[in-house]
Amino acid sequence: MDGVNNAAAEGSANIARVSIKIPPFWQQNPQLWFVQVESQFITHKITSDNTKYHHVLASIESEVLERISDFVLTPPGSNKYEQLKDKLCREFTDSQERQIKTLLNEFQLGDKKSSQLLREMKELAKGKVEDDFLKTMFLKHLPTQARSILSVSTDSLEKLPKWPTR
Repeated sequence: MDGVNNAAAEGSANIARVSIKIPPFWQQNPQLWFVQVESQFITHKITSDNTKYHHVLASIESEVLERISDFVLTPPGSNKYEQLKDKLCREFTDSQERQIKTLLNEFQLGDKKSSQLLREMKELAKGKVEDDFLKTMFLKHLPTQARSILSVSTDSLEKLPKWPTR
């Protein structure tokens, strides 16, 4: 019986030492980065707040740590992971004002597909502007011929990227 208990304890200890590879922190989209990190936690059955906190902390680059050094040097006593997640998301997510400025001035179609441009614009605009305004902004970035055709379309914003733009 002791051999069975020792094997079970040894198995549990091995599970606690599972190695996961967390990708580099995505400063441009910390929420999406945390979705990927949390997927790894689920896959590896990591549920401990302390373990999650230390995995994330160990994976963060030094320049990121510098920006949250106040938090790292004096971490909270409990709920460390969620508070670290909140701190990183607040620190690296642009303000609403900056997001609107980016939406208005900094998007270009370039080599992107129209659907990719729209997806990026929608991500930035989520809940901040109406679809009609976003449609106008989106059309502004399309080639002249596509803009001429699509500007008279009554299709919803979701259907527009299916139109050819090149």
